Amino acid sequence: MRGMSRRGLRGFTLTELVVIIVVTAILAVAVGARFASRSTFEARGSFDQAQALVRYAQKAAIAQRRSVFVLVSGGSLSACFDAGCAEPVNDPGGGGALSITPPAGGAFALAPSAFSFDGLGRPVPGGQYTASVTVSGEGGRSFTIERETGYVHP
Repeated sequence: MRGMSRRGLRGFTLTELVVIIVVTAILAVAVGARFASRSTFEARGSFDQAQALVRYAQKAAIAQRRSVFVLVSGGSLSACFDAGCAEPVNDPGGGGALSITPPAGGAFALAPSAFSFDGLGRPVPGGQYTASVTVSGEGGRSFTIERETGYVHP
């Protein structure tokens, strides 16, 4: 060290280190808050899946020019070609029955408990429906199915 001056040594100052630690802590809190509640994430995912199922049921009714029923049975939300769900609508992604289950501790609720889309995509019997997806501890989210058009929106 004899030939080196203090100016030749480089490093972080105490102020720079404190600023870096503070910024890192703020980022950690912000990111942690986003991922802290897995149940909120699952509740939102279930809501989106339920909305997509109802929209697909309407599209299937129009494409095949026949009634498609949307109902809650055994805790699952399903789309079927008959009220008893003996003939389910095929899932476009997996090929099996078009049905979704809520996350642990959650439940699906429809008001009314079951309805159908006719071959023109209108809900039967005519009326405006509110379908809700409720997940315990996280409150509930709902979407509406319009009377004349069958349009599904939050």
